[in-house]
Amino acid sequence: MQGIFLNDPKVPKGPRFHLRALAILVLIGVQVGIFFLLYRNSRVDENQETLVTNPTRPVVATAPPPPLALSIKDDGMQDLLNDYFGPLPRVKEEDRKPYQSLYPVKGIYLGTGKDLDAALDLAQNTEVNAFVIDVKESWGLTYKSQVPLVQAMQADSGTIDLQAIFDRCHAAGVKVIARLVCFKDEVMPQARPDLCIQDNDGNLLSFPLEGGLAFADPYNPEVWAYLLDIAREVVAMGADEIQFDYVRFPTGSAESGAAPSFAAIEEKIPKQYAINRFLETARIEIQEKLGVPISADLFSIVMSSEVDGQLIGQNWSTIGLTGIDCICPMIYPSHYANASLGSQGNGVGSYIGQDFFTAPDTEPYAVIENAIIDGERASKQAGYTRLRPWLQAFTASWLPQGYFMAYGGAEIRQQIEAVYAAGYGEWLLWDAEYTYPREAFISGAEAQVQERQQAVASEAQASELASEQASESEALAELGGDGQPVFPIATAPLGQGH
Repeated sequence: MQGIFLNDPKVPKGPRFHLRALAILVLIGVQVGIFFLLYRNSRVDENQETLVTNPTRPVVATAPPPPLALSIKDDGMQDLLNDYFGPLPRVKEEDRKPYQSLYPVKGIYLGTGKDLDAALDLAQNTEVNAFVIDVKESWGLTYKSQVPLVQAMQADSGTIDLQAIFDRCHAAGVKVIARLVCFKDEVMPQARPDLCIQDNDGNLLSFPLEGGLAFADPYNPEVWAYLLDIAREVVAMGADEIQFDYVRFPTGSAESGAAPSFAAIEEKIPKQYAINRFLETARIEIQEKLGVPISADLFSIVMSSEVDGQLIGQNWSTIGLTGIDCICPMIYPSHYANASLGSQGNGVGSYIGQDFFTAPDTEPYAVIENAIIDGERASKQAGYTRLRPWLQAFTASWLPQGYFMAYGGAEIRQQIEAVYAAGYGEWLLWDAEYTYPREAFISGAEAQVQERQQAVASEAQASELASEQASESEALAELGGDGQPVFPIATAPLGQGH
């Protein structure tokens, strides 16, 4: 430019001086801009590394007070629910029993307690302090029951001595979480098809994505009563918590293609309201009347996708406002869509939180952290219950090569640390083979030190969270919002699992 234009003798001297000055300023501006971009990128990389190696969010170290039942704020919907299901049960204040939360749970799934000796040894020597024991699976109850409908359907084919298992756990100082599979039921369709999902002609509907099985009808209060009777019986045996699993509608369409008989009802009362109403009823009947906390297992994809949540009745923004003690999203890295065209593959991968994953199973820390971030717009609402994530303790060897890895102690620990980094203090591990490597855990003494440190940090977090909630409420009020978060639509399909 200088040789071609600024030194052109045809250009007068005065303008040439001004043009030279302008060119110099432009060059300086370009150099400053390049320096700024390089500095900004280096700071971004540094901040991202710091978030992983030195997370700043403190862990919630104490269980929050029981949340209020705020899941249904629409008076018109309340009227519809009361007309269809009847009013919520009432409990006199003098009859209400305060319950003791099990926080902080650091638990493992044990099925029917087959390897109880090994699990008790693990609990005696590590931070593990709770076992999840099956009391009702989809195939029936694991123990002999006195519930009339259970006996009438011959649904108690299990043979374990549940009372003895509970007693041994309590003697060792281990809490027992009783897992109760709700609406996925293989016995009821044969014995009481009238309580199950049918078409308008009274034909049972089966669902290919649920193993070709039929489902109990979540809209039917008689099914609710059946489940709550089992919960009461298990509480009387000494269960420290009732955990509802498969507390949802089936995934996908019926094999016949027919619409379920509740299709007309669903137009007035969407599925999420039926599930929330069941959990609110359980909260009153079990948590308030018996003083035993209630938890519920959820698909983790509903943390990211409101659409998926609506399809199965698990609405992330409201299910945590039902007043139950905690919710347990199943954040298994293997269950998010990978970029293969094989199992769990969509050919692309999954957006989770702030990142994109082509092979989620190979990045356990980042998947857990990002999944929790996805759900925080809802879980930080005032009155929302706390999170206790399910983590992966198995190897997903059914996935295509290159899209899974072996999960041992190190991979399990990464997930636990990601939960802590995201600001939460408890977790559950799932392995259908019940084999949990000891190196995944710290000792009980180390855990006590860690929990004391977290307790100090939690006070600051509580104050920060209250401030955030107040600011968000003010902003929503100014915008005319109703306080309900809006979720992006996720690219991952519904995960398979319990």
